[in-house]
Amino acid sequence: MTIQTIQLNKLALSDLNVRKVKPKEIEALAADIQARGVLQNLIGYDEDGKIRICAGGRRYRALKLLQKAKAIPGTFEVPVEIRSKDEALEISLAENAQREDMHPADAIAAYRAIIDSGKDVDDVAASFGVSPAYVRRVLKLAALHPTILKAFQKDEIGMGAAQAFALTDDQDRQLEVFKRAGDNAHQIRAMLTQEKVADTDKHFRIVGEEAYCAAGGTFTTDLFGERRYCDDAGLVMDLVQDRLDAIAKAAREDGWRDAEGQLYRPDSYWMRGHLEPAGERDPTEEETEQLVEIEAAIAKRESEVDEDEHDYDDELRALTRKQDAIVSACRVFTAEQKAEHSLIVFIGHDGIEQVAFTRNAKSSAADGPKPPRPDYSQKVMDQLGGIRTMAVREALASDPELALDVLLTGLLGQVRGNAYSWQQAAEITAEKNRFHVDDAVMGHSTIADIDEIARADLDRLAETPTLDDMRQMDSEAKLRLLAYCVASQITSLSFHSDRDRQLAQIVGAAQIDMADKWEPNQVFYDQLSKATLLKLLAEGCGNDAVENCQTMKRSDLAVTVNERLAGRRILPPALRPSALPDAADSESQAA
Repeated sequence: MTIQTIQLNKLALSDLNVRKVKPKEIEALAADIQARGVLQNLIGYDEDGKIRICAGGRRYRALKLLQKAKAIPGTFEVPVEIRSKDEALEISLAENAQREDMHPADAIAAYRAIIDSGKDVDDVAASFGVSPAYVRRVLKLAALHPTILKAFQKDEIGMGAAQAFALTDDQDRQLEVFKRAGDNAHQIRAMLTQEKVADTDKHFRIVGEEAYCAAGGTFTTDLFGERRYCDDAGLVMDLVQDRLDAIAKAAREDGWRDAEGQLYRPDSYWMRGHLEPAGERDPTEEETEQLVEIEAAIAKRESEVDEDEHDYDDELRALTRKQDAIVSACRVFTAEQKAEHSLIVFIGHDGIEQVAFTRNAKSSAADGPKPPRPDYSQKVMDQLGGIRTMAVREALASDPELALDVLLTGLLGQVRGNAYSWQQAAEITAEKNRFHVDDAVMGHSTIADIDEIARADLDRLAETPTLDDMRQMDSEAKLRLLAYCVASQITSLSFHSDRDRQLAQIVGAAQIDMADKWEPNQVFYDQLSKATLLKLLAEGCGNDAVENCQTMKRSDLAVTVNERLAGRRILPPALRPSALPDAADSESQAA
């Protein structure tokens, strides 16, 4: 370590100088140096015949400003402490880290430079008195897309947004989200985790970390929000379904006529008869002790509160709820009830729920074999229903005559028949039905937005037009607007309803080929089970391909299926023409 006086024209600013400064600060410092001289030495290292200044950058810039103004010559002698490159950088960072105005982006660049010089995380942490975890968080930000880092340096985005972008190492994805979400940390985090499952999610809590990891699951850790996300949402849902199936199997072995595990509450939940337990069991020893304690506590509290206040006292109400819960737990289904009725196991608001339903005597479903596990989850079916709905909306908005037919069909069915608006494919209630399927699932869909189809006509009218405005429009424009309004009311996600049958007819009448409108992509395939992926692969590539891929992990198989089926026009069954027989049946009956 030596301090030398070196001519100004032999100095250069190091790329490792970690602090950015404002021009006005340099001007003020230059004036001070001109008046009093350089009071503190600079720090640099020798590289390529130049002394690179990495600490004292403000003083160096001020001296160069004075040289430019011809206040000092290029041969002006400057005191410089010569260090090795590694030492110089560490001194620079340590010096500037003490300053409150040091921009976080400067520290990010400096930490990255130290790591690139060959040091490890523990070395950096020890040098600057911070924890290794803190260093890792800083380095995570250093890996952001250069465009995002530049925006961070310019204060165009804040620390919260920068931290949210660090949820993925995919810089292309970071940039894509940056263009759409900008500085909105909440939206950034939502977009980057929309295909993941948080480890606080009820589905993951049901599965547990041990089972998820044993099945090959991995995590993405939010180093800043201290939250983890399961990378394989499909695997989580598969494991949940396995858990539900196991409970249902145990219930059948316990005597239930039928028991089934479902990821979601059944659509018919409120329309089916709920079975109440007809038997009772003796309370356990622990339950008996609890009941005695609760009864004593209730008696004590009742003696302390006026009788008129018993029904409103919070403590009494809480004790009564505990008492009722124990009594309810002692009510059980009899062997006769189990033999005659069915049990559904599903995921409710607070976790796994089991609900018994009375068996419909007219239905023989319970007498037949248990239905196979569906290939597609309710979430995926909702996505497919949404994609189909968007395609139908586009078709109606582009075909005023068909839209008029759909409108009249729905209205006349209500005016002259026994139909209700909620049974119609187009529920004409003039609602603002904003409809959206995640962009990640839509991929490169060719489905046009109905607002854009009607843009030219909509722009001619106020948001709430008057009758005079409407009467001044030509008939063709009014028909186009009618088509837009009818299209906007298409909202069906279901594939098993009266609306679905009508929607199928519209698909047929509009001659919509869903393979022209949408192609499954990686995000979509990542949600499917291994069995479903193999079925799709068999359809597109044959059984030999399936045999070759049987032993692959589900996540790897999803990538393979995406690559092998690209461009082959293989759609999920729900979107295929063969899945819409009712359209053809209805047309033949009408003929």
